[in-house]
Amino acid sequence: MAGALADDLGDGMSDAEHDVDLDDLPFNELPIDVQFKRLPKRPKSRRSWLSKLLIITLFLSPFGATAVAMIPVLDPETGWRLFHTGGPEALVAVPGSERELQEEIARGVRDMQERERAQQNTNMPTDGANSSPEEIASQLSGISDLIGTPEQGDGATSGDQPSPEELAALIAEEGSLDDPIEPDPLRQAPLPGLDEEGSFGRIPRIADDGTTPFDAYKRPFEKTDGQPYVAIILTGVGLNDERTQTAINDLPLNVSLAISPYGRDIKSVASQARAMGHEVFLELPMEPVDFPLSDPGPRALLTSLSEGENLVRLEWLLAQFPGYAGLVSHEGSKFGSLDSAIRPIIEFISRSGLMYVEGTRSGMASYGAQLASNAGTPNAIGNVLIDEIPSRRQIDARLTELVKLAKRNGAAIGFAQSYPVTIQRLRNWALRLKRQGVELAPVSAISGMQVTPQSVAEAEASRLEAEKREIEAMAQDAANNTEPAATIEGQ
Repeated sequence: MAGALADDLGDGMSDAEHDVDLDDLPFNELPIDVQFKRLPKRPKSRRSWLSKLLIITLFLSPFGATAVAMIPVLDPETGWRLFHTGGPEALVAVPGSERELQEEIARGVRDMQERERAQQNTNMPTDGANSSPEEIASQLSGISDLIGTPEQGDGATSGDQPSPEELAALIAEEGSLDDPIEPDPLRQAPLPGLDEEGSFGRIPRIADDGTTPFDAYKRPFEKTDGQPYVAIILTGVGLNDERTQTAINDLPLNVSLAISPYGRDIKSVASQARAMGHEVFLELPMEPVDFPLSDPGPRALLTSLSEGENLVRLEWLLAQFPGYAGLVSHEGSKFGSLDSAIRPIIEFISRSGLMYVEGTRSGMASYGAQLASNAGTPNAIGNVLIDEIPSRRQIDARLTELVKLAKRNGAAIGFAQSYPVTIQRLRNWALRLKRQGVELAPVSAISGMQVTPQSVAEAEASRLEAEKREIEAMAQDAANNTEPAATIEGQ
C-alpha cells in the first residue's frame, strides 16, 4: 500500500509539473534541452571557417598528390613539361618532348627518301663511267647537304675541292646508304700476356715483349701526311640494348665506341663490337665541378677520396671487360684539374699501356691530357659534342664545325651519344665525308696529334698552377662550409 501511495503521489507531482508554464521558470531551472535551444546563436567566425577548410584540405591532399604523381604515367609529355620546364639543363639537353623529337626524325627520313628518289630520277650512274665530268657536277649541284656536297664557305680554296673526275670516283667508292656495313673483325680479347690479376678481376698490363693493350686492341689504320682526319667516339654504349645494337651494326667501323661501366652485359657488348670491327674504350667516371648536382655515378673517382681509394675504384672499373684500347674520362671537370687527384690515375693508366681520351669536349688540352702527353702515354682530347641538342639540323651543324676544325688543325674529335637521329646522321655524313677532303679515322689514330709534350720547366709550372688551383678550391670549400660529398656504392 505504501508503494502504491508513493506512485500516486509521484504521478500527481509529475502532472503538476507538466501544468507549469516554462516561461515562468528561471533560466537555470529549465531542462537542459530547453536551455540549449534558448542560448543566443552567434554567427560563425572566420577562424571557424578556416579550421573547416584546413580539415578538408588535409583530407584531400593525399588524393591530390597521388593524382599529380600519376600524370607522367598517364601522359608522359604533359608530365615532362610539368616537372622539367624551366630547368637549366633540361632546356639545353632536351629541347622538346619525345613526340617532337620523333617528328624531327621522321622529317629527316622523309627528306632522305625524297632525295634518294630525286637522285634516281636523274639516272646518275653509280660508277660515273657513262657520264661526263660536267654532267656529274650538274647532277651534284642539285643534291643537298644530306648527300654531302663540298662546302664553299669554310675557308678552303677552290683548288682544295675535288674535281668532277675525282667526284665520279668518289661516287663509285661511297656506295649507298642502304648497303650493309661489312664486318672487319678485330682480334678476340683478351690476348695472352696482356692482362694480370687485380683486386676485382683481370686488368690490362704491358706484355713482356713491350706490346701494350693500346697497340693490340686499337683498330688498324694507315695515316697519310698532310691529310686532315676526324674521329667520332660514341659514348654511353651498353646502357640501351636496342641503341647499342644499332650503333654496332649501322655505324662505319672507324667510329669508336665508349662503353659505360654501368651497362648490362658489357662483356658481350664489347665482344660484339670488336667482332664487327669497332675499337672500344672504357668510360672513366670522374667528379665534375657541379657535383653532386651532376652525379657521375657509383664507383666514380672523387676529390673527396684518398689516392688509395680512387686507385681501388680504378681497378674495379678496369676489370669490367677486356679488349679496350683506352679510357675516356666522363664528366671529370673538377677531378681532372687537380694535380693530387689526376696524377696518380694518369700514372696508373700509363703503366697499364692504355690511351687516355679527355672527354670534357672543351677542345683545350686539359691538365690530365697534358700529363699523359708528358709521360708519353697515347692521348687525345674531344673538340665538339655533336648532339648536345639532338635534332637533325643541330647535329649537321656540329658535324660541319668538326670538319672545319679538322681542316684547320689537322685532326678533330667529336663526341656523340647513341640517339637514333645521331646514328642516322653520322652514317650519312661519314658516307659522303671524303668529298670534303677529310677522312674518318678511329680515335686511336688521332693519338699524339692534339697535345704537345711540355718541357721540364713547362711541366713544373703547370704542376705549380694546378697546386694553386687546388689550394683555392679547398679554401672555397672551407668558406662555404661544405662537407665532402659521398656516393652510394654500387655494391
